[in-house]
Amino acid sequence: MIRLHRMLSLLGWGPLRRFGLSGLLGLFGWVSLAGVAAAQDAPALRVTATLQAPAEVRVGATVRLQLEVLTPTWFTQPPVLPALDIPGALVTPPQGEGELVRDSVGGVSYSGVRYTYVLSPTAAGAMQVPALAVTAKVGPGGQEASGASKPVSFSVLAQTAAAGQVVAAGKMAVTQEFSMAPDPLIVGGRITRSVTQRAEGVQAMLLPAVELPDLPGFKRYPREPEVTALDDGRGGFVGGQRIDRADYVAQEAGTFRLPPLTVRWRDGATGEPAKSELPGRAFTVAPAPVVAPPFSLAEDLARLRHGLRWVIPTVWLVAGAGVLAALGALWLTWPWWRRLAAALRVRARQAAAVRRASEAWHWRQWRREARQRPDSLGAFYRWLHVATGAQDLRAAVAPLGRGARQTATAVLQDAYGAPKPATAWRGVLAQSSIQWRQAWRGRQAPTPAHTLPRDLNPTQAGRTATAQEAQGIQ
Repeated sequence: MIRLHRMLSLLGWGPLRRFGLSGLLGLFGWVSLAGVAAAQDAPALRVTATLQAPAEVRVGATVRLQLEVLTPTWFTQPPVLPALDIPGALVTPPQGEGELVRDSVGGVSYSGVRYTYVLSPTAAGAMQVPALAVTAKVGPGGQEASGASKPVSFSVLAQTAAAGQVVAAGKMAVTQEFSMAPDPLIVGGRITRSVTQRAEGVQAMLLPAVELPDLPGFKRYPREPEVTALDDGRGGFVGGQRIDRADYVAQEAGTFRLPPLTVRWRDGATGEPAKSELPGRAFTVAPAPVVAPPFSLAEDLARLRHGLRWVIPTVWLVAGAGVLAALGALWLTWPWWRRLAAALRVRARQAAAVRRASEAWHWRQWRREARQRPDSLGAFYRWLHVATGAQDLRAAVAPLGRGARQTATAVLQDAYGAPKPATAWRGVLAQSSIQWRQAWRGRQAPTPAHTLPRDLNPTQAGRTATAQEAQGIQ
């Protein structure tokens, strides 16, 4: 109302009264056009980076890097943030949504989003944050715009030796809990001790582990630590939390006491060492009660085993082992056995061929033929050829004398020359062949090894000729 009254009073001023309302509207239009021209000349994307750090940054402290992305128009797509990697520092990128911000530079209004990177130095020295390039789509047409921040740097101091294993923190809370199962505790029961560290402005992975010591009379089973990040509900970083747990299982009855614990850190606001004392606790462990089971477990197991009891004789086991060993040896030596079987088959065929070519085998064939087939002399002539080497009966019996020749002639006449078939000659031939065989085998007796061949021994040759002449005369 005051501003409107002043404007109306100006309209009553002389020069402005002559200038009129139209002149005032023109002045307002000129100012608006100047603002639009300034907005058009402004960059489409403005990126700035600032550090939120204490006066002295030490190893383990938390430094916030705020990255503001502003535009004079509006965003059609969220900005694309770069990945940040700084040697000697643990970097946590922005989580969740950014913070809406507004600013005015050179008469141009900007609006945008502020993102926060969390930096945790792990080594002393100078830390250099490079320029961060950001891209986004802005304006009514979704035009792609880009911008980059300026590099920033800070120095990190080493921790003092007096601090020991500590972590810088804005606000630190350390608590512990005990739980028992069962309660009251008995032998075989369990005590669980949990120590929770909750620190603002500290990443959870930088919180130190709390050592939970052994306790005589108990068996300690440490658990994996639970490490979680704390946020403000919108994804913004707040701090970290670490929970260390260990289970203590009672091994004997008695009274025991878990020792107190001390957790040390360095206050981020004052830079002074700080600590939290966690008191110990005494426990009484009662003996485990002896409870009789409502039924006999041993009898039930024996009853179950009775129907499933198999007794295998030792002889069967030995025999089975022997069979398995024999099968294994046979499988390993199978190629050798195959070669041996092939060689034995060849030897058997050779022995059978020699046996079938012998005089004795042909003699048995002839005797079988003489009993079974009265009209055939095939086996007889095969034996005759093997025994004497002659092709016909007359030539074979010629050296045996006149009686043998007469018998052979009569047999041939009865077998082939009689008008009616007769069978009496077969008996005569069978009986005579026995005598002829004996005579031929005697004539073919083996010559002693020291005796000369007949063509080189005149005495032996003369004896043979004389014997043949005598048989011929007979």
